[in-house]
Amino acid sequence: MTYPLKRVLVVDDEPMIVSLLSTILREKGWDVTEAQSGSDGIDQLDRASFDVILTDLVMPGESGIDLLRAAKEIHPDVEVILMTGYANADTAIEAMRNGAFHYIMKPLKTDDVMSLVEKAYSQRQLQRENQFLKSEIRAAHHVQSVVGDSEPILRLIATLQGIADVGGPVLLAGERGTGRGFFARIVHFNSRRSAELCVPVHCEGVPEKTLLAELFGVPSATGDKTSVPHSGKVELANHGTLYLADFAEAGREVLERIHQFIADRTAVPDGGTNPGTLDVRLIVSSAVPVEELARRENVPPTMLKALEPRIVRIPPLREHLEDVPLLLHHFLQEANRERKKSLRGFTSSALSSLEAYDWPGNVRELRDLVRAIAGKKKQGTMIDATDIPPEILYRNLRRHPSQ
Repeated sequence: MTYPLKRVLVVDDEPMIVSLLSTILREKGWDVTEAQSGSDGIDQLDRASFDVILTDLVMPGESGIDLLRAAKEIHPDVEVILMTGYANADTAIEAMRNGAFHYIMKPLKTDDVMSLVEKAYSQRQLQRENQFLKSEIRAAHHVQSVVGDSEPILRLIATLQGIADVGGPVLLAGERGTGRGFFARIVHFNSRRSAELCVPVHCEGVPEKTLLAELFGVPSATGDKTSVPHSGKVELANHGTLYLADFAEAGREVLERIHQFIADRTAVPDGGTNPGTLDVRLIVSSAVPVEELARRENVPPTMLKALEPRIVRIPPLREHLEDVPLLLHHFLQEANRERKKSLRGFTSSALSSLEAYDWPGNVRELRDLVRAIAGKKKQGTMIDATDIPPEILYRNLRRHPSQ
């Protein structure tokens, strides 16, 4: 990311201080705007935006606190540093309560001022980057980011939109590689919980005791000096979403605890006794067909019943092969960006071979194939049938012997 010139507003009723600070800041590459009263500083807020405001606390008329409050109302993410010769505990508390970055005592030491201004700017940059990343993540998981215009995909999008804000637990049923984790985040980021965390937990291959501790935490040690207390993922997901990938691979005790949590919204640390009420939406996924889940001894029937109203089936890629060209183009663009390449697309023979393939590994297999081929190709070339692995061509011949 690139940012415009660093902008600072310097406000003080003593012209010499304004002049001194402005000169030093300009020498350090800052774009400086000057004001010699609190009211003049507030007027400047309507004319421009600033990264940092450096203002005196006590001035005739509008004070530095007045300027701070106005700045936070007009530009909430600006960082404000107060300068004062009258600081006390009450001043510091009021300044911080109103959102000041810091305050500094007069007489001023220019090195201290510059250090504080640069720290404030770094904080402002970090906030910008966090906002940018959050907006990028949300955009990447908007329903419009789903690639495909086939009937199965359009039905899936409509279903996800329908359940996103309804609340209640969700079961995403789909084969491996169909994007179950991606669609879980689609549900989360299109719900009222999108500003909070979506916390993933992978259940497959994790010992039951370890999974219980990961989900529900470990209480404070009671004589066991090796026990380290920590909160669980359920608590971390409070007000947000907990996503359990391959939930049917978890042990019976884990799933019973999860079902109990669905029922009463309370979670007790593993081995603890004090319950805590939490507001968490649960999304689970399974590669095991729904009808088989009912026959599994580790999956409580009452849990399946709670999931039943919101079971979403994610279609395998072989059921919407008409989306293959769009997916190929999408993942090639991604590969170009990641590898800083400019591959021009797929030849007609390559497309024909890839459209005829049944993709047993689903969208994940397609994505991995495009990335692997793109990594070997030279700049400006096209992906041809000769770049396609022979096992794909062989599988096509077995499925379509007449070709």
